[in-house]
Amino acid sequence: MAEDWGFQTDEDVLDQLITVDNRFIVDAGCGAGGLCRELAKRGARVLGIEPDPVQAEKNNQAPVVANVGFKQAGAGDIPVEPHSVDGVIFGNSMHHVPAVHYPAVFAEMLRILKPDGFLYVKEPIANGSYQHAMELFHNETKVRLDAYNALVKYAGPTFGAMREIYYDVEKTFRNFNEFANHYLSLSYNHYAEADVRNDEVKQRFESHQNSYGSYTLTQPMRINLYTQPTR
Repeated sequence: MAEDWGFQTDEDVLDQLITVDNRFIVDAGCGAGGLCRELAKRGARVLGIEPDPVQAEKNNQAPVVANVGFKQAGAGDIPVEPHSVDGVIFGNSMHHVPAVHYPAVFAEMLRILKPDGFLYVKEPIANGSYQHAMELFHNETKVRLDAYNALVKYAGPTFGAMREIYYDVEKTFRNFNEFANHYLSLSYNHYAEADVRNDEVKQRFESHQNSYGSYTLTQPMRINLYTQPTR
């Protein structure tokens, strides 16, 4: 049965669901590596994999952090030994996997996870005020649904147990420019500046002004936590 946890932070949800201390974790689709560093603070050894070559090179050039390594790789071909990983985390990244690769990705989870390993999939849901603000230039409704369907089709039969948790995250921006700059700075997504900085997007964004003069938008989230990988 699905669980509704109300307003949370991503970090608090992760800390309540999994223990990473002294465990080897793969962060699949790690982006700039923020989650990798947070996991290392919690005692994990972390490999962040990122398929985008531009971001992967930035990660390699970033200051070294103890117990964090980076590789350019996709989730269907992770450079680790069989049954050597305690957990794999997809943090807002499963829906970026092309649908044709899903069978290989879930086969790879079985190859690399230990018998007591876990798969933790965090995905944004395509509704809420955050979706309302960004969908004009960044509508991921279909790919997010594709990702969820892939979990049902491939992960469900692959693992012996699953928990599904829903919660809401609040994201605050000082102004529209900060919101637009966030999207225009992502090398793994490509937007025309005119599509992001247009009047309709700005109007939708600014309809969510809070009482402090900044802007707070709500992003509904879902966690699927899989354990007991089958062989």
